Amino acid sequence: MTLAHNMTTALQRAFAGMGALNPLTGKPFTEAMLLGVGGGLGIGYILWEFKAHGSANIVMGFRHRWNYTAESAKRICDRLNAPTDVLEAGGAKAAAANLESALARGYPVPIWADKASLPYQQMPERLKGYGVHVITVHELRADAAVVGDLSDYMREIPLNDLAAARARIGSDKQRVLRITAPTMIDLPAAIRAGVTDCVEHLSSPSESFSLPVLVKWAKLLTDKRNKKGWHNVFAARVGLFETLSSVYEAVCLDNTEGAGLRTLYADFLDESAAVLPTAEAAAAYRQAAARWKAFALSALPDSVPTLAKARALLDKRYAAFKRGDSAEVASAIHEWEQLREASNADFPMDEAAVTALFESMQAHLNTVYDAETAALDALRPLAQPNG
Repeated sequence: MTLAHNMTTALQRAFAGMGALNPLTGKPFTEAMLLGVGGGLGIGYILWEFKAHGSANIVMGFRHRWNYTAESAKRICDRLNAPTDVLEAGGAKAAAANLESALARGYPVPIWADKASLPYQQMPERLKGYGVHVITVHELRADAAVVGDLSDYMREIPLNDLAAARARIGSDKQRVLRITAPTMIDLPAAIRAGVTDCVEHLSSPSESFSLPVLVKWAKLLTDKRNKKGWHNVFAARVGLFETLSSVYEAVCLDNTEGAGLRTLYADFLDESAAVLPTAEAAAAYRQAAARWKAFALSALPDSVPTLAKARALLDKRYAAFKRGDSAEVASAIHEWEQLREASNADFPMDEAAVTALFESMQAHLNTVYDAETAALDALRPLAQPNG
């Protein structure tokens, strides 16, 4: 199991639990196939500045309509002929009843929660309320729930803590996805529809959710006249360490298999070769994956010891999380937080070095755009003419 992206991981666990099989292979659905039939890929970039906390963070999206997780999850289920009920509630009692109702079907249930409010994530208090995260509930016990996240290691969470995490982001409405097992699946049709969605989405002229995002972002990295240009946003360097870290984390570690979901999508295309001639597009998306990795590394280069250490601590944290080592997760987060505070007080690069860093990131991001454009060109002939 890949365990790449929270929403598709949760659905993979639910489908496997209900015994739904890929009709082309006779095996459980992979996360790659679920990603692909749901529309595949997207692009997103938002720079959030939290001046009250002296911090900044980049939110990046890599999945088709990445900021609409409930809609995306339902689309995947619909295409696999698995009826769904999106259960939402305003109060804790109704939310608990919805979860119990879904679990009564006997397989893992996807729910929405605030990532930083999940105790086992051990994230700083200042990040609570900002990160939507989909996990699966596998079992309810007297005072705790057994949940699955992006790890093979199952965790127990006190019911009170789970309720608080579910309620923390009001717009999620303590959401539960109740899924009915499919009876008949037309997977070739689902694959074609997913590819068509991906092509249409990435062909959009949107500077918020499609390939033009990359052009806009690349310009902002070096534009000293634009108030949203990085030289202006980080004039005092406060938040720059965290932002550079979040670029690397978003591409390589957080909700991605290590390359902005591009390798996972290439795996989907490989799995779809019996339905469509996907070899060229799969190879192109693996090239794009390599460009994304290079861009992420350019944000935390080895030439700056503090930034290289930040990268090592992020790698350490996520590796420890996957193997269930809570002490190591806590240690890595603590060390990274110390680096963050020190860097906000005295950033370890002078003006010339920061300028060179932004220029290097811009150059790498431009190669990402070129690779993404080439990959889309290879994928486009596989889309259905009428959508």
